[in-house]
This record gives sequence, structure tokens and C-alpha cells, in this order.
Amino acid sequence: MFRSALMVTLTFVLGPAVLLALAQHEEHGDQHGGEHGKPAQFKMPATFKEGVAEIQHRLHEIEELIASRELDKVHAQADVVQKVGNVLGQLALKRDSGVPKDAIKVVNKAGRELAAKFDAIDKAGDSGDLAGTRRVYEEMVSLAVTLQTYVARSFACPMKCEGAKTYPSSGKCPKCGMALKEVSPVRGPHGGLIAWASNQNCRVEATLSKDNEIRVYLCNDASKPLSADRAAVQARAGKESAQDYPVTLVPDSSNAFLRGSVDAAARPPFVLTLKIELKDGGKPQTVAFEFGAPTDLPHKEHEERQGHKGDEHKGHRP
Repeated sequence: MFRSALMVTLTFVLGPAVLLALAQHEEHGDQHGGEHGKPAQFKMPATFKEGVAEIQHRLHEIEELIASRELDKVHAQADVVQKVGNVLGQLALKRDSGVPKDAIKVVNKAGRELAAKFDAIDKAGDSGDLAGTRRVYEEMVSLAVTLQTYVARSFACPMKCEGAKTYPSSGKCPKCGMALKEVSPVRGPHGGLIAWASNQNCRVEATLSKDNEIRVYLCNDASKPLSADRAAVQARAGKESAQDYPVTLVPDSSNAFLRGSVDAAARPPFVLTLKIELKDGGKPQTVAFEFGAPTDLPHKEHEERQGHKGDEHKGHRP
């Protein structure tokens, strides 16, 4: 009865047109909330490593939802990414986080920027914009790679001689003598290994194909790609107690990366050392990559997959 009286009063004061608009807005809000469904259940991480793992898990879920075109369900997963991303800087400050002091600012910035992507991917998902959702998702993945770079590395025997035991650095298994293999090494958007320059201003991704071709991708500290012609790079590939082989790297015609071939005698495993000098007046920076084998995604296969990914942007929205 009270509601009926209130409706009569509002109709008299606001007019029927305004009241109808308010009712439609309320109905839309109810529908919008229903689309999102229940929030994703998760436990707020207590460590930096747990936080990054939670973000990686949620991004994987988003990737699966994009593939199945269930864009209305992206909201719940992105909400977890937002909440965890906002606290990563605090987790990185913990003494046992493994994050270097000079990298905490980079981690905090990447976490905040990742959290800030929530509105964009939520809007794209709610509107059924498949291409827009994937575009924001890929931006989130790039930021997550930055965070993953600072997770403490661990190594284990590939033969599992000691079960699940891991070591904080590379070496040889004390039981069988085989070289320890990195557990889940950091992978970049192109399937390559990731490293940061010591001044934290440049992220470097290096890939190795089965035919010994090296590609080097550069990004700034905001995970934005840098044109390959902005850098001069000296490269060498070598093994322990063996000859080093110089590698000539030149910008690709697209300027998206630098490329070059390693001498056939330098088959993996080997260490690729890069001395990078950006054309901004900064000091040269050195990074190194341990290639135990070609990177998981051969260059040609990656390009084909990127092409197929672009195909889904065409056509109608779900």
C-alpha cells in the first residue's frame, strides 16, 4: 500500500515520462547484475608469489571464456584480478617476497595498472564485444608478464630424482648429475624467455626457434613495445668451458623485433647474452637468457596462431 501511494505521489511530482525512465533504468540494473552471476570464490593471497599465481589462474579462465564466447562471465574473473592487483605492491614489500627493492615500484605500478583494466574488460564483456575483450585481455597478460618476472625462480631435476624438491638456482642434480631445469620459466607474449634490464626501464623477451633463429622483443617499463630500430644490441651465445659465438641482430622490416641466427655449432643448451643500448642516452644494459631448448612456440607457428586469433575479431558478436 505504501509503495502504491509512493508511486502515485512520484507520478504527480515527476510526471509519467520521468517515472517510466526510472523504472526502465532499475530494470536494466537488475538485468546487468544478474548477468554477472555469483562472484568468484577465492582466498586473498598472503605472499607475492601466491598473488601472481592467482592472477595467472584468473587470466587463464578469462582466456577460456573468450574462446567459448561466454563474455558475460568475464566480470567475476576480472574482479579477482582487480582485487589482487591492488595489493601486489604491499605483498612485494614483505621481506621474503623475493622482489628486489629497486623493482618494487615497477611491481606496484604494474599491479595497479592491471587492476585498472577491470572497467574496460567488464564493459567490453557486457556489451558482447569479442575483439574489445580480447584486446584488453592481451594488455592484462602483458602486465602480468612483468609481475611474473619477479617471482622467485626455482629449479628441479627433470628426472624427479628428489620428487618435488626444488632449488633457488640452476646447477646439477646431486643424485643423477643432470642439469636442473627451471620450473615453469617466465614466458612472454611471443612464447619466449623474459628478463629485465638492470635499470628496470626495459623488458626484454628472447625466443629461439628450432632452426636456431633468435628474436628479441623490447618493451618499456609500462609494457609498451619499443621499435626495434631504437636499440643497438650486441649478442653472444656460449656454453660453459666452450667457445662464444657472436650473433648479429638486426631490426626486422616491421621494426617489431630484432632477429639473427646462432651458429649451428651452438646448439642448446647455451646462454644468450645481450648488451642493449637504447637510443635515449642511457647506459648500456646487459641481460642473459638460459636456453635449454627452443622456446615452446616456434616462430612460424606463433605467427599462424596470431593470424587465427585475428580471424575471430571478424564476423558478428555472439
